[in-house]
Amino acid sequence: MIKIFPPTIKEGKKECIIAAEFELEGRREELWYRLPNEYKPYIVTEQLDAFVIALLFLGLKTGQDIKLMAPISSRLFYSIKHYIIDALCLVNSAYTKIKIIPTTLSTLDFNTRGVAGTGLSCGIDSFASYYDHLDDEKPYKIEYFTFFNVGSHGDFGGEKARMIFKDRFENVQTFASEVGREVITIDSNLSEILGMKFQETYNLRTISCVLILQKLFKNYYYASGTRFDHFSFNKDEIADLDMLLIPNLSTESTSIFVSALKYSRIERTDLISRYSETYKYLDVCTHPFEKNRSYLNCSKCYKCKRTMLTLEALGKLDLYSGVFDVKRFRKEKYDYIGWLLSKEKKLTLDKELIIFLYSRNMINSKVHFYTIKNALFRQKMMLKKIFR
Repeated sequence: MIKIFPPTIKEGKKECIIAAEFELEGRREELWYRLPNEYKPYIVTEQLDAFVIALLFLGLKTGQDIKLMAPISSRLFYSIKHYIIDALCLVNSAYTKIKIIPTTLSTLDFNTRGVAGTGLSCGIDSFASYYDHLDDEKPYKIEYFTFFNVGSHGDFGGEKARMIFKDRFENVQTFASEVGREVITIDSNLSEILGMKFQETYNLRTISCVLILQKLFKNYYYASGTRFDHFSFNKDEIADLDMLLIPNLSTESTSIFVSALKYSRIERTDLISRYSETYKYLDVCTHPFEKNRSYLNCSKCYKCKRTMLTLEALGKLDLYSGVFDVKRFRKEKYDYIGWLLSKEKKLTLDKELIIFLYSRNMINSKVHFYTIKNALFRQKMMLKKIFR
């Protein structure tokens, strides 16, 4: 059994840490979150909501029930018990159905500010979430951005991930300043504790940080990567389950929404391209350690190429010549389209982009040549693996 003990706060000169000890198989560890001191008044120490959500995957992975030694939100407990655990076990057969054993259920509303926030990575989805809410009024108007280190900068955490986190924050902070918003950073050792792939666990990791600040956020928008009609139980694309999981992580204090669900990735890309700030700050790269590069994005990884191809099909790529190596991409464009078409297991976003390319008459004989070339290369690599 996993036992989670009451959280405590330690304040330093500039930052504070909220931490909770937990016990697993007789071994005690500590899960912590670190954030600037000015947000200390908004931290919830009265309940274990954030820590339960953070460690839920640990329970599912080990098959250990979770006993809580401090209160939990009544609404959140209900959702975990009736929806969250069952959904996650359906999507991943390696998980074991466990029980959350509370000592006290709380119906208290801790929110004191009544404001809204959303995560900001300066990627397509987070920009789309922000620009889609420009016309909203308080308490739905986005007044704060958040930037978390819980796996998106490196699945298993550590100093390398922390360095990427700090490096990426510079771009996020500059954009936020330009549009007049504050950015709340939260660092954590959650990745080190879970030891799991971020791609299969990221939604709960992210929301655990949000639940730290329930006294601040009345509403919070989680920028999912999918559209309404992409809902499915798919282990490889856990984002397809966001519509079920994310709203069910709300509490009496904070309502959590999945934002930009009405837009496809192509529509989101088109939306953000109407705002000139994005031309300088769009960051979709998965290769943050590309050294001595002249652009914010490496322009070689699959996310860079997919984004550039989408912008090219929209006729907007030249607007982003300051953050992408557009000249290089256009030399390799047909090869990339061929690679995309030759993939056996196409992701939802791959299929969506291919349909769009056909509608823009971007699939031609030159592309077909590269499709065959890439298919033969894949077969060659497969044979090498078999006979190695």
